[in-house]
Amino acid sequence: MTMRKWKAFTAACAVSLTAMASVPQVYQQAGAADQIHIMPIGDSITFGLGEDGGYRKYLDYALKAKEIDFDMVGPEGRNSESFNYNGQNCRYDGNHAGYSGFTIKQQYPIPSWGENGLLERLQSKDAVKNAQPDIVLLIIGTNDMTANRDLTACENDLHTLIDYILGDMPEDGVIFLGSIPEFTAYGGSPQRVGNYNNTVKKVAESYGDNVMFADVHGSLNGMADMSSDNLHPSGAGYEKMGKFWAEVIAEYLTSKGGDADNENPEILHSDFEKSLSGWQSRGGASVAVTTEKSFEGTGAASVTGRTMDWNGIAYELNSRRCPVGTHLQIKAKIMQNTESSAHFKMTMQYNDGEKTVYDTFAECDSAQGVWATLSSMDYVIPEGTEHILYFETSESTCDFYLDEVMITKLDENNLPAAGDLNGDGAFNLADAVLLQKWLLSLPDTELQNWKAGDLHEDDVLNVYDLNQMKRILFQS
Repeated sequence: MTMRKWKAFTAACAVSLTAMASVPQVYQQAGAADQIHIMPIGDSITFGLGEDGGYRKYLDYALKAKEIDFDMVGPEGRNSESFNYNGQNCRYDGNHAGYSGFTIKQQYPIPSWGENGLLERLQSKDAVKNAQPDIVLLIIGTNDMTANRDLTACENDLHTLIDYILGDMPEDGVIFLGSIPEFTAYGGSPQRVGNYNNTVKKVAESYGDNVMFADVHGSLNGMADMSSDNLHPSGAGYEKMGKFWAEVIAEYLTSKGGDADNENPEILHSDFEKSLSGWQSRGGASVAVTTEKSFEGTGAASVTGRTMDWNGIAYELNSRRCPVGTHLQIKAKIMQNTESSAHFKMTMQYNDGEKTVYDTFAECDSAQGVWATLSSMDYVIPEGTEHILYFETSESTCDFYLDEVMITKLDENNLPAAGDLNGDGAFNLADAVLLQKWLLSLPDTELQNWKAGDLHEDDVLNVYDLNQMKRILFQS
């Protein structure tokens, strides 16, 4: 569906990420004339060097599985190509704008193999104006790094390229600017890749809603997902990239239509059945999807190799969907299988303009092999930027599993009445005082409805619920 038609379309259909994880009916209503135009742009990684179709064929497959009506556009490739996948011969739309060996802009003197500027190639073909993409997937910069180019020059070139693309695509279109994968060929190193990807993120965040950062690098397992040339993804790497882009696109389309008619729209539902869906390592821990354990379904996220208690798994919230002041209900299931008991914390990291703040807002104890619940009935996004939700432990470096993370936006005019322990129809300081007395076993502490105080929904009334009550009251 073209983004120009999206507003009219979303008036009739709003969908949550829960539905998106299986079969999102919202997309079934789109007719052939309402296709979303997706344009993959970049260098040899977009072209698919090393495996015909690269990530694009897996992206095509994953979008079709979500029943998203789309059209891949670009001056290269063919409308119908095929590959074997999961024992089937699958057709995919092969149009794109990926050019092997290209840098962001033309480099002078022109190298012996000729022109290699992505900007100039797109301009010469009038590629963006002809395709009119609603969504651009842009990954570029690996060849700039192999040429050891200055980061400031790369930053300026990225702005020039993005400005050109924005100028020729629909006003309400979006560019997802992707980080580059790891590589060690031609002087590549984690530090060089990391420095460049920080520049990519900086550039993306300098624009408004039309440009968004997408951490392609984070969707891959470093060099383990690169081919023997140590420069391009392997088949498994391209597959992960395709699935990652599909999740990015699906979440974006849902966010475009998910808030219109839903009083309590779902911001995120991570069930880790197929992918990490944007979750990343924190502090060097290894994170991956596993089928060894799960609370529901067959998958969960595993977090291993932790050397500090703050190492864990993290997710950066979208500031457009979760602006400052937004009330959120956040729930997650967590389990560890190595210690008799471990203390887990759910924390929000953000920048308040002067320093980085680490705001722990939910805690629980997890017995060995038992799924525990971390839950906040009403967390208010604090003043600041770069809000990152993460899970950690206290004085433990145990491996753990995470599953069924649910983030729901609350209606500020109709916040939940949870916490009303004295039964007076309201949740206030009197309920927190009552719970504190009850926990101390003081007289005259009758609870009218103990379940109302179970803010962690773990069927236990304890000090963690009291702490959560205080948080909600003091944030209000």
